[in-house]
Amino acid sequence: MNRRSVAVFAALSIIVAALAAGSVAYRVLSAESEGRKAAAADFERLAALLADVRSSSDLADEGLRARLGAHYKSAPSLLLVSIYERGAGLRWRIPARSAYLPASENEAPFPEPLYPDRSSLLLSAPVKSDVTGRLAVDALYTTVSQATIFLAFRDAALTLGAYLAVSAAAFAALAAARGKKSGAGRSPAVGAMGPSASAGYSLSAEDEAALAAVPDRDAGMALYAPPEEEFQVPDIEDTAEGDAASGPSRGAAGAELYSPSSGIGWESYQAERLDAELARSASFEQDLSILVLSYDGMTRGSKAYPAVATSLVDFFTFRDLAFERGEDGFTVILPNIDIAGALRMAEEYFKKLTFLLRDHRAPLEFLPVFIGLSSRAGRLVDSSRIMQEATAALQKAREDRDSHIVAFRPDPDKYRLYLASKGC
Repeated sequence: MNRRSVAVFAALSIIVAALAAGSVAYRVLSAESEGRKAAAADFERLAALLADVRSSSDLADEGLRARLGAHYKSAPSLLLVSIYERGAGLRWRIPARSAYLPASENEAPFPEPLYPDRSSLLLSAPVKSDVTGRLAVDALYTTVSQATIFLAFRDAALTLGAYLAVSAAAFAALAAARGKKSGAGRSPAVGAMGPSASAGYSLSAEDEAALAAVPDRDAGMALYAPPEEEFQVPDIEDTAEGDAASGPSRGAAGAELYSPSSGIGWESYQAERLDAELARSASFEQDLSILVLSYDGMTRGSKAYPAVATSLVDFFTFRDLAFERGEDGFTVILPNIDIAGALRMAEEYFKKLTFLLRDHRAPLEFLPVFIGLSSRAGRLVDSSRIMQEATAALQKAREDRDSHIVAFRPDPDKYRLYLASKGC
């Protein structure tokens, strides 16, 4: 998964979590507001039952007490009702003993109930029909039930669970699709480059045995998975590539074919050879890939420079198709290899290079080697175009860091549209 997808998923997860928390708060607050309104309405009905009470002696009427008891039972939110007389104390209460009154308060003349403020409401009012003006009624109500709070949290948890399940299924489907796509691209024609290509494509028996004995220092890192997002076809700048390239003059007498510092081709010869190989591939309707490698921090005077150059020749076998690239990189031309085959070869080569450079870096140290790939893919392109595509892929790999290898997957149809937009 690339960084953009991770950012989108993180933002979506935050939004879903915020909506779930907001739904809990909204439902609880709404229930509390409705509970307060219901409590006020019920208290008015309770006061109406006491309309005929003119003194404390009227509270002894059995019919009145039966009506008050029936009202208490019919109102689930009503927790406690107390009628008391100022100066005399408690005259009637239901229930006789309440959990909202501590033991000492149950026997007190004027009991004071204990209740949670957020989920309960205590209403008090004088008995209007009392001629003495000393009778008053208290009623304790619950405004938010435990069931309401439980259901709000349960529904939010179910929503989050459903979101996580859908996300997991989406990730699994994406991984399966990526695995199929990667598997389809990992079957290059090994024999297409000739018998010698087969030998350079896989590790030797000695290297295989050594790799099996040495633990993978980069285990757990997504070293080889290329990002799937597309990036724009780079515009070709009008630069004199041959002027900046290092190496002897092409017409100089006695000029060496290979650079003595690396043992492979000079950078100044690379564009001419690549154009020739592209023309040959086009004439035979074959594919061609280009591999651009960069080792950050490496110089031509470092010990790793000749080691990497030698490993390129040993692995890809064609010495005259490998070239220097600046102070810290190399370029390899892969004739008759499509982008999927080039990606597979780059992965195998990176694995071997990680093992070969074990003495040039500390254990568990990040290996700053990055590889960019591009291919002809049925297009008529020149060396500048395909090199810029591979360089763009290399830059993408360097930016992503964890993706050491990125393949530019050209679309022939889009490329034709691009050429048409340029008036070609």
